Amino acid sequence: MHYGTIAIGTPGQEFNVVFDTCTSPMWVPTSLGHLLKTNIYNPHPHRKYNNDSSTTYKKKKELFYINYSGSTIDGYWGQDTVKLGDFTVANQTFGEALSVPDIFDNRYIDGVVGLGFRDISKGEQPNVFDNMVSQGLVQAPVFSIYLKRIMPGGRQSHITFGGVNPNFYTGDFTYVDLSVPDKWQFKLDGVQLFSGMEVFSESGCQAEVDSTCAMIVGPRMDVIPLNTKLGAKPVSMPGPYDMFEFDCSSVDNLPAVQFIINGKKLSLTRDDYVVQMNGRCLSGFATKKGMMRDGQRFWRLGSLFMRGFYTQFDKGNRRIGFAKAKH
Repeated sequence: MHYGTIAIGTPGQEFNVVFDTCTSPMWVPTSLGHLLKTNIYNPHPHRKYNNDSSTTYKKKKELFYINYSGSTIDGYWGQDTVKLGDFTVANQTFGEALSVPDIFDNRYIDGVVGLGFRDISKGEQPNVFDNMVSQGLVQAPVFSIYLKRIMPGGRQSHITFGGVNPNFYTGDFTYVDLSVPDKWQFKLDGVQLFSGMEVFSESGCQAEVDSTCAMIVGPRMDVIPLNTKLGAKPVSMPGPYDMFEFDCSSVDNLPAVQFIINGKKLSLTRDDYVVQMNGRCLSGFATKKGMMRDGQRFWRLGSLFMRGFYTQFDKGNRRIGFAKAKH
């Protein structure tokens, strides 16, 4: 996962957080977690927020509960000043987590900053970006994400609040309207090889951009034939996904894979979708059960897709934009 450092409270307490485009709440572990007998802090020493140390803290009585694919986080809501880069957000509501499940068993990550759409039915409060907009801290209700490729050197990954940064992309943006009002989800016209002869997803499927998903995950009926055509074979690996592996001697000849969005073809090259790890060459196209949404085929476009395309999240116009990332 990609993460960045924020500060909460006065004086600021620093935390490494994941910026999650699929959820809205923000949370970090609380120092009060040790009071619970059922505390399940993972073995990595997360930094923990101490509200007694902040002069700008405001206590809220409501409890919070967040579900991450079957793993839950709970605690209570608090409110404090949050600093992200040069932005200082006042009166930000966030979760003070009493426990952290095993999926966050990561020595680098303390918590999560949600950048999705809040669920009013669950009592979710405006997230950090919503408050940036309402407090007049940004010029436009837009944020953009650049993710670097996994290789030595090069620029760092970057998130821009309030617009786009031309240093991170080349060419024009391809825009597509959101297909649902409360998710970064849109209609994906299709997926095909560069030759255009082999189409692996029917017109009318749906896709969501997920900054916390490492792979490009699609329905089995599309991903298995796609990997077969590319020459990747199934491989057994831990985790929820069905994975595929290339013979490393063949990856230099792999074709581009095109995602057709709003009638335009966006090409991912082998440098984008081949994951080289410990002498192995894994396919970035994975699958698992349940990749259907409202009766339509569904794709989750994770970090590998975002490394190929600088991604603009436009809340004001309810659209998302993609431009070729400049590496």
